[in-house]
Amino acid sequence: MEDNQRLNPQENEFTPVASHRFAMRQLENALYEHPGVEEVAAFFIPEEKGHETLVAFIVPRHADLTEEAIMKFLTQSGQLEQENLPVSVKFVPRIPKSPSGKVLKLRLLEDICT
Repeated sequence: MEDNQRLNPQENEFTPVASHRFAMRQLENALYEHPGVEEVAAFFIPEEKGHETLVAFIVPRHADLTEEAIMKFLTQSGQLEQENLPVSVKFVPRIPKSPSGKVLKLRLLEDICT
């Protein structure tokens, strides 16, 4: 690549991976501000046609927390763009993690499906 063809990182948009990570972290941070949320994990789940869907998994502090309440909170907070809102919210009793604290996404999905 010639000198005049170098890419300037400041001029480029996020790569898909970086934008996914940014969207997930932004969603998790917003959800942690909700008083009814104990723990959160958000990630993209592949769909049939090659698209990915952002899903939030929440350990609620109270059994009466609803998906509607979460979505209303996120919309009213103004922290997220419409395209960064989760497509769905799943309530789980726990979020499985490795000994180092990393979310075990596959185990979480297996727990949901079984």
